[in-house]
Amino acid sequence: MKRIINIEKEFDRLNPWVAKSLNLFNKTPYLDNVSDIYPFEISKKNVFEDSIRRKIISAHSRRDTNKLIELLKELPKFPYEEPIWYILKKVKGCLEKNPLQLLRIANILYEMTSEETLIRLESAPKLNTQTGPMFGRWLRNNFDFIPKNDFLASNKGIYILESSEEECKIFVREELGQDLQKRPDLVAKVNNQYIIGEAKWIGQPGGNQGKQVEEVIVFCSNQRANVRRIGIVDGFPWALYNEEGNLISNKETVRVQESPYDLLSALLLKEYMESFV
Repeated sequence: MKRIINIEKEFDRLNPWVAKSLNLFNKTPYLDNVSDIYPFEISKKNVFEDSIRRKIISAHSRRDTNKLIELLKELPKFPYEEPIWYILKKVKGCLEKNPLQLLRIANILYEMTSEETLIRLESAPKLNTQTGPMFGRWLRNNFDFIPKNDFLASNKGIYILESSEEECKIFVREELGQDLQKRPDLVAKVNNQYIIGEAKWIGQPGGNQGKQVEEVIVFCSNQRANVRRIGIVDGFPWALYNEEGNLISNKETVRVQESPYDLLSALLLKEYMESFV
């Protein structure tokens, strides 16, 4: 993607929080530091009791599809990414009414050995499925959360709204006048300034990661009333040069680095909020 700003000569044209984030990535042990927020560790794998393992192996080996499916319905995950498994598992009568889908799934399962099926069932979750809650846990460990009435009444200090997901969505729509379909990752108040934010870990360019960058840019572009919208972005978009020493100019990095909105690393969030004190 073509850059509009010559970042090597016109660094001062960047949004100041973008510039600070770029400096963090390129001049400090950024990945070591951001691991306090996103501690990328492999979760422990599921280990089933021997009796469950024997039942799965037996049903799979005998190609007893009905028994195998019933066993799999009791487990937290499926051996592969099956788009309709949740529906078949949770909606009464779906398995019985859709024999062709059951046959299709059985054929996929029997392409694996029974041991491979167990390995997949017991494997740890992928790292990228765990990043969502990480920001929330870090936020809770580093900022003060208070309930809605106290949050509304506060006019001095830095506070995060304590609420359920549904309560937060209602608060953001009705109290803050923000037209959002889901709860923001951050709902904060600094003195009398409300701040809402979307947090994203972007590990690489392209695919779903590109969609997440677009999502945070759109979120920030819809600034409304006296509520500051920010993007809390970490990962690849703060990189400047590739391994060959050439300036990185893929769509995700350019969109983030040239954004006029307040996009910043979570490592700068406290400093950002203190700027409103």
